Amino acid sequence: MAADVDQLRAVIAKADSHQERMASALAKLENRVTDIMATAPLKDGALFDLEWAVKARVELRQAIEADYLATVDGLVREYTVVAKEAAAMLNTYGSVTRLDPSIISELQSMTFKGFEDLGQEYLDAVSKELYENTLVGATFAQSVATIKASVSTGLGRYASQALHDSLMQFDATVNTKMAIDAGATKFKYYGPDDSVTREFCERHVGKTYTKEEITEQWSGSWAGKIDGDPFVVRGGYNCRHRFRGVFD
Repeated sequence: MAADVDQLRAVIAKADSHQERMASALAKLENRVTDIMATAPLKDGALFDLEWAVKARVELRQAIEADYLATVDGLVREYTVVAKEAAAMLNTYGSVTRLDPSIISELQSMTFKGFEDLGQEYLDAVSKELYENTLVGATFAQSVATIKASVSTGLGRYASQALHDSLMQFDATVNTKMAIDAGATKFKYYGPDDSVTREFCERHVGKTYTKEEITEQWSGSWAGKIDGDPFVVRGGYNCRHRFRGVFD
């Protein structure tokens, strides 16, 4: 099997694994949120204590940090290994310069910050909902149901998709950077061509283009497209493809 295909399959498998680990972390967060809600003072089965609602925000923040952000931190740290594996793969096709470790570190920091912002948005939304539910005297059962659901339908949905895309975009970025630094002027687009491959990617899989041709080919619109540099965003959301520098 070609080194590029083999290494890309490993990255895709890691992205899938990251989503699974996030799902497990969010399940723990949901249980922890339920435990926090269980401490709420009730009057006739309804929330009423605004002081408790305000203090609950602190516990919610701690839960997010322990179950969500700690998991994200561990996953993002694995990007260093992905970068090393990408360099080893590219070196089988030509003499490739090493990527500056500070660049990898900066990419990791920016990725973590994005997930940190998602966590903050979730905390703000849940804290607001909890306070409003307490103001209007919502029933305990109703509040638990809506706030638990916000973990999976809110934070969970966006974090899971972002995890997959952030790893694939990181991998695509470091591959492109190292290839350009090594003098590549042409790039092969490759990856899976199966039943879930979007039509746009299917048209380009296995083909080689110059940077100018890539800019032109990727200038249109298609379902799932993400705005950004083609070398980074590639086919769009949930894309499993990337460019590899071609060394004559």
